[in-house]
Amino acid sequence: MAISHMLQLSLLLPKELLDDLLFYLQGLQSVQIHDLREQEDWQTALGNQTVSGLTMPAAQQELLKRQEKLEKMIERLESYLPKKKLLQSLKEKPLELSFEQLEQQGQARDEALLLSRIDQELRKLAQAEERIKADQAELVRLEKWEPLEATPQDLAAFSHLKGLVGTIPSKDNDALRTSLQLHPDLQVEVVFSSATEQGLLIFYRAGSLEEVQSVLAQADFKPFDYEGSELPRQHIRQLRADMEEQETVCSLTRAALAASKQELAQLQLQLDYVLNLSSRQQSKDFLAGTQNLVALEAWVESEQLAELQDCLNRQFGQAILVESREAAADEAGQVPTKLKNPALIEPFELVTEMYALPKYGEKDPTPIVALFYFVFFGMMVADIGYGLLLLLGTCLALRFFSVKPGLAKNLRFFRLLSFAVIIWGVVYGSFLGFELPFALIRTSSDAMTILVLSVLFGFITVVAGLYLSGLKNLRVRDYAEAYTSGFAWVLILLGLLLLVLGRVLPSLPLLGPVGQWLALLNALGILAVSLVSAKSFSGLAAGLFNLYNVSGYVGDLVSFTRLMALGLSGASIGSAFNLIVSLFPPLARFTIGLFLFIALHLINMFLSFLSGYVHGARLIFVEFFGKFYDGGGKPFRPLKPAEKYVKDKKEI
Repeated sequence: MAISHMLQLSLLLPKELLDDLLFYLQGLQSVQIHDLREQEDWQTALGNQTVSGLTMPAAQQELLKRQEKLEKMIERLESYLPKKKLLQSLKEKPLELSFEQLEQQGQARDEALLLSRIDQELRKLAQAEERIKADQAELVRLEKWEPLEATPQDLAAFSHLKGLVGTIPSKDNDALRTSLQLHPDLQVEVVFSSATEQGLLIFYRAGSLEEVQSVLAQADFKPFDYEGSELPRQHIRQLRADMEEQETVCSLTRAALAASKQELAQLQLQLDYVLNLSSRQQSKDFLAGTQNLVALEAWVESEQLAELQDCLNRQFGQAILVESREAAADEAGQVPTKLKNPALIEPFELVTEMYALPKYGEKDPTPIVALFYFVFFGMMVADIGYGLLLLLGTCLALRFFSVKPGLAKNLRFFRLLSFAVIIWGVVYGSFLGFELPFALIRTSSDAMTILVLSVLFGFITVVAGLYLSGLKNLRVRDYAEAYTSGFAWVLILLGLLLLVLGRVLPSLPLLGPVGQWLALLNALGILAVSLVSAKSFSGLAAGLFNLYNVSGYVGDLVSFTRLMALGLSGASIGSAFNLIVSLFPPLARFTIGLFLFIALHLINMFLSFLSGYVHGARLIFVEFFGKFYDGGGKPFRPLKPAEKYVKDKKEI
């Protein structure tokens, strides 16, 4: 129940072993490499020589290009594969290989050939679709000219009689069109007619083209743009045949792409391999070295050090110099944080991480957070039925679905919270909004008891936060702050509690005076310590302002009334839903009423869980963490496989 103890690891090795070492460390997944290029001690030790050839921007750029190509190809290929159903996708287990197997297969595969083969199929499909689109557009343009019996080329070849093919706008009572049709030197045939235009075949005497064009221009005549030697109807048949042929090509290509699940798996495997290469290549930017030597520094958990040294000795013999040391005091801000908690506490790290990781050297608040959040969430939902459904859902998901580690941790988190919901459901005697015969506290009649209980939990939380604030300041030897901002307020609040209990419980009359003097003496103590520590009368003002914080602590206690409000509201809404369904006639009650009952309670359950999750975190972050916790730690990020698509199979 603490933060893992970290050691700083220094390695000095021949440059030719660097790639092998990084590969080995990535497989171990226990070492976080940090930047040492600017550290003067290493530069001095290595003679301030330039790290020649160690960092390789060109290699990184090449890996980035490979990564982008693979990602785009995966995205394009996935669009043609059959869409998986949600349950099927959740149940499907990812490809699982050991780190060494992934590396071997990635090296052995011809990546360029794989990409080229799939790209060729995609290009063939794109070309066929583009050709169909062009044929379709040409078909639409020509279909109206299907009755035409002569092409523009045929008409231009006549000796004594010439012809033109084109369109004029369709306009009602158009005098120009009428005059065109009645012109003595023109013979006009209507090929087609639509609401917007008419297609005409016009014959005229050879040699009178200029006169004819003048007349046609007045009628907004537009020539038919067609250069084919065959009639439009013949060309239409060719277009339709070509479209059928291209549709066949598209169907066959889509079927081939839809059946390319194996190729997709190969692309995904190759992408993970390239991502692993990129991680190792980026790690080289953090190193220092010369033409022949490389220096590497990293963080490792102290309990992992012995195993790491043994592994390095077995793999590289004495070729690598390894030294370890404790982090210096001025390096505490650079040390990464890795939380280490037992199985029942570990899922609640999500709450701590959501706020901020503790700095290295601080105390991990997760165990206390787990207790408080467990109580708060359960009290705000508090229904046996909802808890059982949450327990069943999370257990089934963890048992039958293949989920990533992050989601699995969330599911374990809510699985633990389901027990809190069940326990508080038993306390309130609530099952899906129904009141059970047994109950320690009833939401319908014991609202004041629940209110007092909520404020009591708030009091415990605030006092715990203030106590931890005092301990934090003691660790840094700020004794005045430890008292004035921590322990004194713990005693003042306890004194006020005793004062209230003395008035509420006449059988214990001594509690009142004891509480009164405890609060008063520590209030005076805050003024005295503030005055002494400031060594001037400005400390008195600081002490008075500190005492003014009592209003803030009252506000904190009021904030905890949401434990009562949300618990009562969820129970009341569930009870109201049950009442609505009970008003249905018997037949409707067990048909549509049953579906309505399920739907309404699912909504109420979702809203209750959401409220418990959000408001529980709010109480932890503001009323608890706000008293003592700063956070700001850096997460421990070891060099490890990407595992985007391929799960790392641990070798026993």
